[in-house]
Amino acid sequence: MKTIKMHRFESTGRARKVTPRMMEYLGHVIDTPLEGNREEKNGYVTDVRIGKKMGVTGNRVGHYRWSLARFTKEEIRELCEEILKEAA
Repeated sequence: MKTIKMHRFESTGRARKVTPRMMEYLGHVIDTPLEGNREEKNGYVTDVRIGKKMGVTGNRVGHYRWSLARFTKEEIRELCEEILKEAA
């Protein structure tokens, strides 16, 4: 079982819990191109599309999105940088 680790953010100085699935969700958001035209989907990737990649329901993906919504933009940028470093 993977453990939840506390991640200390340099930009805010706060420590927050970040699960491996939250990181996986962010990785899929980064890698997935936008769907349709901007008026249809408001420029966002649907939860169902990401859910198919992760092997979970769209509702579960909504939980990951909601969990990350409490993070500041700077904290999300730090997490994305970490994901991109692992991918390189």
